[in-house]
Amino acid sequence: MKSSHDKTNLSNLFRNCWQFLLPLIGFAFIVGNLSAQENFKDLKTSDDFIKIVKHYRYLNPDSALFFVNLGLQNARANNDELGEAALLNQLGMIEDNNANYKESKQKYLQAEAIYRKINNEEGIASTLVRLGVVEKRNGNFDKSLKYYFEALKLSEKNNNKIGTLEARVVIFELYFQLRNFKASIENLHFAEQLNNTLPNSNFSLNMYCGFGAYFIEMKQYDKAIKYINIGLPKSNKVEYNGLKIGLLKLLGIAYFKKGDFAKSVTTLKEALRFTREIKNVLREQSTLLELAKVNIKNNPDTAILYLNAGLKIANENKMFSQEIIFLNKLSDIYASKQDYQQALAFKNRSYQVSERVYYKEMSKQILSLESANELEKSNNQLTQLKLKSKEKTIVNNIILSITITITLLFIVTLFFFKRSRHFNKTLRLLNNKLADSNQQKDKFFSIVAHDLRSPLASTVSIMKLIQSRSLDEKTQDDVVNKLSLHCESSLEVLDNLLKWGYMQIKGTKINITEFEPLKKIKSNVALLKEATEVKNITIALQVAKNIKIKADSDQFDFIVRNLLSNAIKFTPIDGMINLSAEIEHDEIVTFKVIDNGMGISAERIAKLFELSSEGTSGTSNEGGTGLGLLICKEFIDAHAEKLTVESIVGKGTSFTFTFPGKIVE
Repeated sequence: MKSSHDKTNLSNLFRNCWQFLLPLIGFAFIVGNLSAQENFKDLKTSDDFIKIVKHYRYLNPDSALFFVNLGLQNARANNDELGEAALLNQLGMIEDNNANYKESKQKYLQAEAIYRKINNEEGIASTLVRLGVVEKRNGNFDKSLKYYFEALKLSEKNNNKIGTLEARVVIFELYFQLRNFKASIENLHFAEQLNNTLPNSNFSLNMYCGFGAYFIEMKQYDKAIKYINIGLPKSNKVEYNGLKIGLLKLLGIAYFKKGDFAKSVTTLKEALRFTREIKNVLREQSTLLELAKVNIKNNPDTAILYLNAGLKIANENKMFSQEIIFLNKLSDIYASKQDYQQALAFKNRSYQVSERVYYKEMSKQILSLESANELEKSNNQLTQLKLKSKEKTIVNNIILSITITITLLFIVTLFFFKRSRHFNKTLRLLNNKLADSNQQKDKFFSIVAHDLRSPLASTVSIMKLIQSRSLDEKTQDDVVNKLSLHCESSLEVLDNLLKWGYMQIKGTKINITEFEPLKKIKSNVALLKEATEVKNITIALQVAKNIKIKADSDQFDFIVRNLLSNAIKFTPIDGMINLSAEIEHDEIVTFKVIDNGMGISAERIAKLFELSSEGTSGTSNEGGTGLGLLICKEFIDAHAEKLTVESIVGKGTSFTFTFPGKIVE
């Protein structure tokens, strides 16, 4: 009882202290801002504004925003385009630190336009790097890499060593994120050689961060700690605050991986304190996540506190992907504590956020497909009207020619008759194309209505059943498994629909490389292992290790996965699937996927590679739309190769396709 009373008094004491201190802190913050902003009269040039913006960008983002806007007004009043572009880049970085990526990209694009107008290639290269960073944060890795290499090319062309160092570091970061470790460390060593000839800069610190992350991934923790400790003393400047946090966080991770828990927690707490001091919410939530990971095993309650703090930041700043990560981590911890009610609550919140964000994006993409289809339809109608107008002009010319002379009438009539026939032929082709387009659209939306609505309706019913809390634990587990299957089915249909729709609008693009097909095949067999184990199906591989083919590796991966998945669906329990590859004449590799399943009728084979709203159920009632086979056919056609099928009802089916290849010694 006494302990409870003491705690209450202590709580009241803290509350009273805070009530006294908060006004003082607020007053000090306001006075500090006013004091900083009173000095703006001493700022004359854009460089003056940029220096003070860099000073406040992490220390006090509000002051940085004040000065950058003031600097932009000054630059525009003095027609200082170079200064305006540089300040726009600073404004973009402030928005980037606040996770406002859309606004950040807009500022960078405005800066790039000014640099291109005044032909400042050094400024263009710097801005291209910032645009690449934004694209990487949004998951557009191909666009990001394009921006980076364009920046590298410009910097090397102008012998701009600082720009080249920056480009090499960001290229490392992207390759490292894509787990292309060979390319990443090559770029990092280029950066290190260049850095040895230059004074310390933020790009130098980025390089040390890169070495730390790389050697942690390679489990060479002492090397990682060595490089990070080289960079940390060089980061004690206000403009390097963000990089200092990154180095501290990496050091904490390295200590943890090495097994030094105490140093890890101390270092990460220092990083967290610093993120809060400079109000960098993006780095704060990532540091909280690392602290949670460090504490999960031995201090799960402490990990929960960190995760809840990170979840609050992600929620307040609409960082949906981070919010999902925190929710899933919380669900996993509660599950490990056997608090399944809390675990299920957090998992459901994760599903709700995922569904809200994911399906919103899917709706946008479907709407985009509809808009593109309507635009094509409108363009075709416009072309028809133009052709009709031309035909009318032709008739008027013929009438006019008749009034001039009979001789000219014969010549002009013959000339315009041939031209009219050409226009009519073109019109018929356009009409046929429009009819095909409408037919494809109708089938597309029929599939959406039939194969997507039904699983979603079932999902809603299952969710209501779970919410009713009327199920015992075993039945609820079965229902949750069924819900997962429905969601996976919906996701597969959506992926195939969007991939097919994208190909219809933009065509099938291929990127030919030479690779070993066996690695891709084994990867897909492993991916489908669970499905084969459920039905006790054996997959036999007869593919030599030394075969290499020339094809688009991603499209080959899709073809193998789809054909194997179909074979599993239509093969009964204890069935057998055989995947083989043989070198034939003219260096052609023939792949065969053979099953002993239910087979396909001749009538069905005739329409197998056409878009249809009628699905087919597998031996265990697995659903399917046939879109996957249609996409496989279009991928193989794009390579100028063939996909054929042979089947006997009740005995099995064989799919055969070819790619150029050879046996290497």
